Amino acid sequence: MRLEKQYKVFIVTGLSGAGRSSALKIFEDMGFEAIDNLPTYLLSNIINTKIKRNLAVGIDVRTRDFDPKKVAKEISQKKKNLTLSVIFFDCDNTTLLNRFKESRRVHPLKLDLPIVEKIEAERNWLKPLLNINDYYIDTSKFTLNLLKNEMQILFKKHSDSKINLRIISFGYKFGLPREADIVFDMRFLRNPFYEKNLKKFDGKNLKVINFVKKQKYFEFFLIVFATV
Repeated sequence: MRLEKQYKVFIVTGLSGAGRSSALKIFEDMGFEAIDNLPTYLLSNIINTKIKRNLAVGIDVRTRDFDPKKVAKEISQKKKNLTLSVIFFDCDNTTLLNRFKESRRVHPLKLDLPIVEKIEAERNWLKPLLNINDYYIDTSKFTLNLLKNEMQILFKKHSDSKINLRIISFGYKFGLPREADIVFDMRFLRNPFYEKNLKKFDGKNLKVINFVKKQKYFEFFLIVFATV
């Protein structure tokens, strides 16, 4: 009997500016379905729905009717019956302050306070969610690439994404293909086009294939190619 795959739900939350939005985009790139700022009254509906992909749901202070205590209580109850995890993104105050200055974005917390006090107020407000986290990620020292690497390490095993590999041949006189990510110069192999008995055949012909495969450096190239 074939067992049905059990998909995971990740609740992505944390301090404003700590990388939550970037994390959702990274999840999306890994093949997850990502939903940002889902109203809390819809959270139960989403969690209880029979999902067909791994799901990442972002909630934070911008979310409508957001109450960390209520959300934390609801998530704790759901964890008993579902494969549900909370990821909390944190960052030190100095780094958060610098990020807001560099991006010139306004802190989303609607309080008439200096930004440093807003950060502290948000930190205290989110403690109920911090206390139930399954993954705690401090991005104080992270660049976007480091964040991506960290998430690949932690969550790639749950990813549904697949690598699409397309191999094409081309003539240098026509220029490099614009869509190419990696180009291998294969001119170290003898060109079958210049072999009298092969000139009329294309690369799909078995005679051409065997001619290339029997050359001295072909096997070595395949070994190198496999490591890329």
